[in-house]
Amino acid sequence: MKDTPQLRELAYPANLLTLARLLMLPAAIHYLRQPDGRWRALAVFGAAMATDLFDGPVARMRGEVSPLGKVLDPIADKLMVDITAVALSRTRGFPWWATGLLLARDAIIVAGSALLFRRRAEIAAAHPSGKATTLTLAAAMLLYLADGPRSGKPVLFAAL
Repeated sequence: MKDTPQLRELAYPANLLTLARLLMLPAAIHYLRQPDGRWRALAVFGAAMATDLFDGPVARMRGEVSPLGKVLDPIADKLMVDITAVALSRTRGFPWWATGLLLARDAIIVAGSALLFRRRAEIAAAHPSGKATTLTLAAAMLLYLADGPRSGKPVLFAAL
């Protein structure tokens, strides 16, 4: 197989940033569910999504773009966005229809990626438009956390 993730790749700084994003998710959701935790949730979610801005450039700068990173990064992105969308729908007025669209979109992307891997034994790199969509969704979610639907809806529509 061309692209086989290796355990040693976990130690690459870019992959550690991606893992940090995953590890921050439970704290962000915990704070989001607390009556007085909105600002803490905003800080943790913001920090987690900031790692998404840096993991790719760090990997490229260090020459450590890895099969593991190509798998971990989109998984971390999808988990962060999808789980946060569900939590925001339950607590901050994030539209359930948008959450449903996100979940369906990501299920299709994951199924397509798995099919591509089975047929070609290669891991597709993230496309710049997908990264832009993730960052726009993150911005919408940050606005929902900070100010609710009033500020978040316009950015959400831009992301979808």
